Amino acid sequence: MRAHGGWLAGLLACGLGVGHAQTTLTDTPVHYSTWGPAPDAAFAAHWGLTPEEVKRYHDYMAVEGQYFYRHLDPVLVLGLIETDPAQRTRYAEKYLATERRRIEAQVSFATLAATVQFQRFGLEKWVDFATLRGARARAGDLATRARPDAGGNNAFSPVAPAPDVTRLLAARPTAPGARAASPPRAPVQPHAGDTVDVLVEPDCGVACYQKLAELLKIPEVRIRVYGRHFKDTPAFIAWLEQRPGAAATRAADAKRLEPRRFDPLLFRGVSTLKAPVALWRRQGALLSPL
Repeated sequence: MRAHGGWLAGLLACGLGVGHAQTTLTDTPVHYSTWGPAPDAAFAAHWGLTPEEVKRYHDYMAVEGQYFYRHLDPVLVLGLIETDPAQRTRYAEKYLATERRRIEAQVSFATLAATVQFQRFGLEKWVDFATLRGARARAGDLATRARPDAGGNNAFSPVAPAPDVTRLLAARPTAPGARAASPPRAPVQPHAGDTVDVLVEPDCGVACYQKLAELLKIPEVRIRVYGRHFKDTPAFIAWLEQRPGAAATRAADAKRLEPRRFDPLLFRGVSTLKAPVALWRRQGALLSPL
């Protein structure tokens, strides 16, 4: 009890100190918004509430809700404090309809903004946040870099229509087990910063391992490996670590392999092809399949 009392006294002292500092620095209170409360009539009309419901909301917020639900809209708050099942269901339906409308508006505007972004600025250079100072991912740590919450794991996918990858790979057979030569293409010289997106699966085995070994021979190219149909991240990492070769060689090569979760946008148009699928990109733009 004594420890709890000391902690509470310290907290109150800090609060009083902050309040005193604000009073000393300014003679007017700080306002974080420029709008005031709406008149009850406008408030009720906007949220579809009756005057009684508006009063109930204001009364509850004044005595308790302000400490817990200040950030929630009135329909949700009324639903939380309602005890009648029928009325609570009505609030839930009203809240859901409004929330769906909000989400639809947000997604629609975000899509429009992304479209305008591409129209005005085109495909811009990608940024791998895992390489920035303070990023959680560490070079050479496959498990860390494959975790969903590690920095840089979710590669940016341009909103712009991707090049006609299907046409580029038209000569590749889609029948299981069938293999054919790659379609004719102009040779592409690797540049520092180029990336290769490689799609692998747990059952592609030798073919996928050979493709990774082939790509590792290309200098100055980052290799991002996208695992599809793996049971989980540890299974994907284990598959990568089972590559043929000496342990020392595999450890050195692992520093250039960046495991990623499968992104269908990056492999749009070619995701139905048999793995491995490798796409060479420069600053986000597709140059050639490999």
